[in-house]
This record gives sequence, structure tokens and C-alpha cells, in this order.
Amino acid sequence: MLRPVKKQSSHSKEPHPSAGDRLVTRTFTWGRRSRAFRTLCLLHLAILTGCTLTDTRRRDWSDYSGPGAEYFRRAEVFEVEELEDPAEPLNRGLAVFNHGLMLGFYDPLSRVYRWILPGPARAALGRLAQNLAFPKRLVNNLFQGKLAGAGRETVRFLLNTTIGIAGLFDPASRAGIEPSDLGFSETFAFYGWDGNAYFMAPFLGPGSDRDTPADILDLVFNPAAYIPGAVTLFRLNRETDGMAEYKRFVRSNYDPYTFTRYLFDVAQRHRHIDLEFGERESTFAQTLRAMFLTFQDEDFPGELDDDEVLIPATGEELPFTYIMQDDPAPLLFVLPGLGGHRDSDSSLAFMELAHRHGFSAVAISNSMNFEFMEAASSAAVPGFGPVDAHDTHVALDLIHRWLQEEYPERITATALLGLSLGGYHALQIAAAADDPESALIRFDRYVPINPPVSLMNGMQQLDRCFNAPMEWPEQDRRELMSDAIVKTLKLGNGQLDSTEPLPLSESEARFLIGLGFRLNLMFAIHSSQSRENLGVLLTDLSGPARKPAYEEIFDYSYLEYFYAFVVPYFSRHRDDFRSAEDMVRLSDLRHLEDRLRELHSVRLFSTDNDFLLSAEDAAWIQDVFGEQHTNSFETGGHLGNLDRPEIQDAIIASLSDLLPAG
Repeated sequence: MLRPVKKQSSHSKEPHPSAGDRLVTRTFTWGRRSRAFRTLCLLHLAILTGCTLTDTRRRDWSDYSGPGAEYFRRAEVFEVEELEDPAEPLNRGLAVFNHGLMLGFYDPLSRVYRWILPGPARAALGRLAQNLAFPKRLVNNLFQGKLAGAGRETVRFLLNTTIGIAGLFDPASRAGIEPSDLGFSETFAFYGWDGNAYFMAPFLGPGSDRDTPADILDLVFNPAAYIPGAVTLFRLNRETDGMAEYKRFVRSNYDPYTFTRYLFDVAQRHRHIDLEFGERESTFAQTLRAMFLTFQDEDFPGELDDDEVLIPATGEELPFTYIMQDDPAPLLFVLPGLGGHRDSDSSLAFMELAHRHGFSAVAISNSMNFEFMEAASSAAVPGFGPVDAHDTHVALDLIHRWLQEEYPERITATALLGLSLGGYHALQIAAAADDPESALIRFDRYVPINPPVSLMNGMQQLDRCFNAPMEWPEQDRRELMSDAIVKTLKLGNGQLDSTEPLPLSESEARFLIGLGFRLNLMFAIHSSQSRENLGVLLTDLSGPARKPAYEEIFDYSYLEYFYAFVVPYFSRHRDDFRSAEDMVRLSDLRHLEDRLRELHSVRLFSTDNDFLLSAEDAAWIQDVFGEQHTNSFETGGHLGNLDRPEIQDAIIASLSDLLPAG
């Protein structure tokens, strides 16, 4: 029986987006599609292999009266609409094939190509390819009745073909005349053709049932198709610079296939919208500015080393990423936020920042990330703060010992920097430093950044963010949710300077924050229950199609996860954690207040408008750590000000006394 408070998703027919939002093809896909037989081929194979999807089943919690029962009765927004995937098992197999092709063929080829053709030449070739595609954009503007767009494309083509030397340069963009990038897929959508089914083609990558005729027509109106080898050259040129990002994306995501399908769906199917910039940003929009925190040198990830340490409690090896200074230097450990991977932009940003200022640096994945869960979690169900922090502490100690053996006398001091939940774990680890029975590493400095004080309050705030659309008119809710998601893809596509305010309302920003964290939770639950199934979920997790299970899992909020999974697991497996009330109390940093007050090695960073902190939490932080050990900033929301140079300078200043003199 379906949960009565959860509204079922019905895939309504909506207009679709502009091709300018093809974020997926820039980062994660296996290339733009030029395929004449995609749909027939895949449908035929699906029939031959008998691909079917398991039905989604949901538990009825309406009669539940145990701990946290009130959270199971709260109404939530209906499921976020997603593209149908009728041949998911087949599609997943083809995605694995394409991934092997990327690593085995395109990766080495792109390295040679990059060596032969320098970056400026590759950029010029990309501009030439875009200029050649002018007829495609022109006719699609005309077919959609966008006469202004057709005129703009014509002016662009004339300027770039003449002054820009056949399009090798782009004087039109410097003059403020941007391309529309319309294709036949958008024109078909404009006239009501829905692409309702997702397909993965060998060699060519993801698409929908609308893309096959659209891509054929795109080629017909693209002069490059009539130049031998031009299409292949332009594709290699387009993808070669994204190869490193593609590999990082694949290894840092629990299920790259589902993530790619979801982003493809949003980028390709939802309607085109324009960004409207305001003058002010809400607290939640400031939080989303965390997207601007990334490493500065595009070659920095290639300078990093990877290795593994054996975790005795699990018998598995935990990967970590590190970079060492040539001379003796302090070592900074970086803990990402909730669900974060060691290769995330934020982790790499702080590793780069630290290394640039004379530190060696190392990062591991967060305790709620699949990589840590599968290798280093002593509990099959993560989410209980003290246990997760201890598991993290054990992993950090083992990595420190490994580095000491590999690089003797190269580590002069140690520091632990944690973001959000990573900062919470850093404080848990700091509080355990005075335990005389513990032989684990004691750090010379702890730098928690925007740590929550109460995990329960933090989870409640994330759930409220996800349900922000409940404030919107019900008849417009689905459309407005889609608009908000499309806006983030546009922002991620580089259509915003970091100095400009984000074009998002407070409720849009809240929903996007909640949606991102809800997806993290979905992957964490699937990973956890695949490891040890508690019987809470009713949908089969073992089949080749994951979408039905994800649909059930996506129903669970953070607080529901805590009471439906975390509490029962620890009640069953740990004698020292019997009641939900005890677990709630121990998940609040206040129970460590006496120990934390005695610490002088903490340099805590917070913002006055961090939505994960209640007023009482913020006052408690100031009282316990004092002005001397607290750096508080007026704005930034939650982690939203870390790209600002003055914030980064303050963080480095809090560590600078660990650097060797001179």
C-alpha cells in the first residue's frame, strides 16, 4: 500500500528546454548523438532480452506509532518528475560498454590530441565548429518563430566569418551577441513532441526517443557533415578537455548512470526559461554559492596521488587522495560535507589552497559517502554522529601512519579541516583527543567550517528545504520545481559570474538545497541496504534495474531515515545504544561541552545566517569557543562564502603558525 502522505508522480507533458542547457554533454556523456537507428535498435534489443522493470513497492507507515512517528505523517511534495527508462538493464550494460570505450580509446587518444594541439588551438577549433553550425541554429529559430534570434544568429555568423576569420575567433560574443544554440530537438519540443523514454546507445551515449530524428536533421543542416572527417574531429576536440572531469565524475558518484539520466532529463526535456537577476540574495541562495568553490588550476587534480589503507574492522581498503610537499611541512586532512567525495570540487579546492601555502594535504570521503560506507564504516547504516566520527578518526589515524612510513620526517604537524558534517566530525574527534585509552591521532589544529551543533536540527532543516514547494500553488508546483532545476543547470553551465547575485527566489533556493541532499540520502540508503538489508524497503534491490528501488527510497526524508533505519539498526546491533532518545542526545555536540571548552586547538568558522544553526546553536558556539577561537562572518549561508579570498585568507591564517619558520 502506498504511503498516504506521499503524492504519486504522474509524468505530465510539459514544454522542453533549450539545447543551451546541455550540461550533460559537456561533462558526463559519451558525446553528442548522430544516430540514425538508435530507437529501432534499442527497442529491438529490449524486446529480445525481455527487459522489464520491477514494480515499485512502498511501506504503509500510517499505523506506525514508534519513535519519530510524527515525521512519517508529514506531507511532502510529490516525487520529482524523471524520464522513463523502460530498458534500464540494457541501458546500464551499454553504459558500462561506453565507459570502457571512453577509458580504453578516447582517454589515450585525447592525451595525444592535447599534446599535439595546444589549448588555444583547440578552443579556436571549437569556435569554428560552432560557426559552421549556423544553418542549423538559423532554421530552428525560424521554425520556432524567433525572428529576433534568427537575426542575431545571422549577425553572429557574418561577424565571426569575416572579422573572426571563418569563426576561429568570436568577435560577436565580445560584442554581446551570444548564440541561441537551438536544434531540432528543441523545435520538436516546441511543437509538443515529448521525449518520454531514455535510451543509451553504444558509442554514442544517452538520448531520448525524440533525439533520433532531431539529430539526423541537425546533421542535414550542419555543413560539417559534408566535410570528410570533420564531425569526428569536432567531437574529439569537444570531448578531450572534459576527459579528466568525466573520470572524476564517474569515480566520485555512487551511480553515475542514474545521475547522468537525471541530468540529461532535466537538461533536455524541461522548458526553456530566462534567468532574471535581482539585487539581493536570500540566505539559501547564498548557500548555493558553494558551487563557485573549486580548484583554480585545471591541472591540479592530475598532480594528486591516490592510495588505500586497510581498515581492520571491515577488511576493506579505503581510498584516499593526497599531495606532499617536497620538504618537511605540516599535513592538512580535509573532510568533505554530508555525502561528499574526496574528489569533490570543495575537497580539491582546500587541498589546492593548502598546498599553495606550504602544506601537504590529504582527503577522504565523508562517512555518508558510498566509498567510505563500503570500506570504513563499522556500522552498515551510517548517520549516528559519534560512531561515524570514530570510524572517520580510525581511518585518519591509519592514513597518517601510512604517510609517516612512506614519507619519514616529512610531516611536521597535523591539522584537520572539516566542512559541514565533516566539521561536526572534526569536533567529535577533537573532543575524543583527551581520552587516555585512545591511541588514535591527536591533531595540532582543528578547523571546523559551518559545523551543525544538533544533527537532528540539521536533518529537520534539510527536510524543510526539500518541501519548500509546498508553499507554491499546487497546480503550478511541478512546473516551478522544473524551472528551479533548469536554473541551476544554466548556472552550472557558466552563465553567471560569481560576483552576480543568483537569480533564485528564497523558496527556489531552499528546494534546490533540499533536493541535492535528498539525492545524497537516496544513494546512501541504497548503498547501506545493499550491504545489509534491514527489511524496511519492500522493493527488490538486487535486480539490474535500480529505478524502482530508488523511487521507493526517495520517499524517505532525513528524519524518517533516522527513525526507520538508523535507530532500529543500532538498537539491534549495539547494547550501549538502546533508545532513540539517547541517540538524539549523543548526536548533539552539547553533550561534549565540557571537553570542547577545554580545547585550545580549535579554530571554528561560522556565518551568522547559517540555516543549519538555530539561534540557540549559534549562541552556544560563541559561548563554548569564544571570540578568540571563532571566526564569524555576517553572510554566506551554509558554506556559501568559501570562494571569497578574504575567507580563504582567514582559514589559512588560522593554520599559519603550524608552518615551519620562514
